[in-house]
Amino acid sequence: MSEVALISARKSSLTADAKRGSRTAKNVLSLTERPNRFLSTVQIGITLIGILTGLYSGDSIAYKFSDILEEWGMSEGVAQPVAQVTIVIIVTYLSIVIGELVPKRLGLGSPESIAKVVSGPMLVLSWIATPFVWILDKSTSLVTKAFHVEEKEAKVTEEEIKSMVAEGKEDGEVQDVEQDIVERVFSLGDRSIESIMTSRNEIVWIDKEMTREEISTTVQENLFEVYPVGDGSLDEIVGVVYLKDLFGKLDNDSFSLDEIVRPVQYFHEYTDVYKVLEQMKKAHVTYGLVCDEFGVCQGIVTYKDILEGLVGSIDDEEDEPDIIERKSGGWLVDGQCPFYDFLAHFDMEDLASEKENDYNTVGGLILELLEHIPQSGEWVDWHGLRLEVVDMDGPRIDKVLVNRLQAVSDGEGMEEDKDKD
Repeated sequence: MSEVALISARKSSLTADAKRGSRTAKNVLSLTERPNRFLSTVQIGITLIGILTGLYSGDSIAYKFSDILEEWGMSEGVAQPVAQVTIVIIVTYLSIVIGELVPKRLGLGSPESIAKVVSGPMLVLSWIATPFVWILDKSTSLVTKAFHVEEKEAKVTEEEIKSMVAEGKEDGEVQDVEQDIVERVFSLGDRSIESIMTSRNEIVWIDKEMTREEISTTVQENLFEVYPVGDGSLDEIVGVVYLKDLFGKLDNDSFSLDEIVRPVQYFHEYTDVYKVLEQMKKAHVTYGLVCDEFGVCQGIVTYKDILEGLVGSIDDEEDEPDIIERKSGGWLVDGQCPFYDFLAHFDMEDLASEKENDYNTVGGLILELLEHIPQSGEWVDWHGLRLEVVDMDGPRIDKVLVNRLQAVSDGEGMEEDKDKD
């Protein structure tokens, strides 16, 4: 029971209790930090109990039981072996059930509580049996080294954490939204900033040659926190201007864009999302222009983009949802729908961890599968879904009709039946 409880006990819970002053939690942590010494102590205790049980049951209980059998009329030659076999069976059964299975079940059921209870006696036994523990520990180390067995520190992986969160959800301890955020946290950590940025062709920017009226119209029609300022195009960025700096100044006849333009914060397109987040915090900015290896602006990223990567799309009231379920069946999906949001909607988040599924949008997925720019009406099957391009915006996939393959097969079968009729 002690070894199962100590091994199964959650270190995080014990560490928290130890910080609150729990002496028993500190004892448990002390034992788990020296697993070889602890296991040697446990084995000594188990061996001693086994030896004493064997001696006592063989010499005492079997002898008395033999006398009882003889009183019942059984001959001495038969009573002794019957008594010994019977006692061995009973002792073995009790040892397995009471000595092994029940304690281990208790240890697995309440590992932290049981570990705290047994930690004190285990430390005392370890101190008393120090010489024997030392001999066993060194002997075990020599044997394992002879077989070239190296002790490796157990590390918690992302998959193990996800599995723990999933178990917590099944037990009702973790909410659906909490599990979704945890999975998104790990998924976002494996992505670069170009996967969540607003692409170049969707950036609303201000030309430094614009008049005050043109700037006012642009801002009123497209409210954003920050606007890049270019000299003729986004290839010539001269700075950025904040919406708050424009308020109250656009009405002045003496308004000058040059007076409120600020320096630009750049990030490389392949920088990890969390590294960009740290750099934004250090620079005290809420945005960054994303550039490629040639220094050409490819997009813009803001805190909102990173937040949406963690919690999903945050659409304004007038924004159309990325995924709309159709009454006639299937889903109409925006081609720029984030790939992870698409997977989450169809309960396929596990596919996000596969290297071959490194896409930013649904449109990117279709382009990769078709290996050419499609035309409206083209479709491709992928993991039980049929993705049909229904609208193109130039070379960009605008709308995609998604159906499950079973529904597609049923629909085609119904059409064939109608044709036969």
